[in-house]
Amino acid sequence: MPRTNINIKSRICCWARLKEYGSNLKAIFVMMSLPGLLLCIGCSGANYGGLKLNREVTQAFETYHIYPEHRYYHLHLENSPHAVIALHESFTISSVQWTEFDPQTEKLEKIVDLIKQFPDGNYVAYGAKLKDPLGNQIGYWYANVLLRTLKVDNETQKVSIYTDEPWLRDRRRGFGSGMQIRMGR
Repeated sequence: MPRTNINIKSRICCWARLKEYGSNLKAIFVMMSLPGLLLCIGCSGANYGGLKLNREVTQAFETYHIYPEHRYYHLHLENSPHAVIALHESFTISSVQWTEFDPQTEKLEKIVDLIKQFPDGNYVAYGAKLKDPLGNQIGYWYANVLLRTLKVDNETQKVSIYTDEPWLRDRRRGFGSGMQIRMGR
């Protein structure tokens, strides 16, 4: 069906009105969106902590120093660890990837040595202080992987730590299964 002049005129009239009132509509949209945006920004970082790199922490782990009043956890398997943390005893970790162990045994030496001797990719083992969202120290970190997220709930005293997962990385294309399948001749 061919277009009529009425449809074209109404469309042109609509665009003219939009141009006329467009700046007002933009201002109204921004004013309506701003409170929601501020709420999202304010809530998004509320429970996230971080690391503060520290050479003394690196040296302490490499000399097998045991921090009193701290629980020790290693990431991944004991024979293939990627990180070890000393978390203040008032906090617990909420992830099955982290395994608690007694640092008074030979396990601390074994885990630290494996992390140091077998760096993953371009990462050399490094130490840092674990900080809660308020900047308070809650523990110590020694790893050869990057920390992605440190979430701390100060009310429940639960800590969630997410790292780069090198065992899932395909060295040529980034993250994947870590397996390569070749098809063809």
